[in-house]
Amino acid sequence: MAPWLSEHEKGQIDALAGQELSVRAIAKALKPRPDRSRPSYATVSRYLASRGRRIVRKKPGPKRLLSRKSERRIIRFVSVDALTSGQVVHELHLQCSARTVRRTLQAAGFLRYKRVSRKPSLSSDNIRKRLAFATAFIAKPMAFWHQVVFSDEKIWSCDGPFGSSQRWVDCRAKSSSYARRQHSGGGKVHMWAGMSLRGLTMAVFVEGGLNAVKYQQVLLEALLPFGLEMYDFNFTFQQDNAPAHTANSTKAWLDALGVTVLPWPARSPDLNPIENIWGVLSRVVYRKCRQFARVAELKAAVLAAWATEAQKYVVPLLESMPRRLQAVLDVRGHHTKY
Repeated sequence: MAPWLSEHEKGQIDALAGQELSVRAIAKALKPRPDRSRPSYATVSRYLASRGRRIVRKKPGPKRLLSRKSERRIIRFVSVDALTSGQVVHELHLQCSARTVRRTLQAAGFLRYKRVSRKPSLSSDNIRKRLAFATAFIAKPMAFWHQVVFSDEKIWSCDGPFGSSQRWVDCRAKSSSYARRQHSGGGKVHMWAGMSLRGLTMAVFVEGGLNAVKYQQVLLEALLPFGLEMYDFNFTFQQDNAPAHTANSTKAWLDALGVTVLPWPARSPDLNPIENIWGVLSRVVYRKCRQFARVAELKAAVLAAWATEAQKYVVPLLESMPRRLQAVLDVRGHHTKY
């Protein structure tokens, strides 16, 4: 205790300390008495320590641009509304830079700036069918998957890859954030390709939209020769549920040729290992943010990447099929990490 303080001064110190003032600010606010000088910094500090009060010490450096309340608002807006740092400054009318907002978000500890995964929305019927597929094929041996030819289409753009958006993501949230896939714009080429344990099919570019007639022509050029050469036509064909694939004429055409088609659940790119090949090829084709002035240049780059890079990943991706199916069962039919 500081016996040289009057009861009036002690009351003043307690009141000012309740306003979260620093010790120096409290000492400066006190007025001197007629018989003695104003209480010093050390006197106020000892008194507060004897009372068990928290001593507010002024931190070195420039004055804070954001209050605690503003920091909480920033974190809430970014977590809920998926705003960028620049949008936060504009929406909240902050008197600080976007860089200051980013430092605040990084200091929170549970926010991370990451690429948003782009996955299709799943209905209850999609989830049920994904679960049924995983249950039916989880016990299949690897020999079965070695006989499957996986296929898919990919749209390549001259301007760069689709779906490179990033945002701040709250890592405390249990549900992940997904953005719906969209295909639009110009300067694009539509490509079909397939892969299996025994190699890669020929890559085929399709002009314009893909309908049933064009799709059957693509399979006639690329799939059937591959299946005859590599499997003597003893293979299972995987395709997704695009309209050209599920058209009655396509089904009848494949059935007439004796091609066994895998009953694939809709909206399940995470189960198709060739989707990961597209990611690898995109990094190669668009390396160093490369863009293409002509479609012919883009096609040449894609074909070169398909011929030199894709085969390296075929075996490990095919061997991941049991893990992919197990992941679907673990999340009860919802999106998986694949």
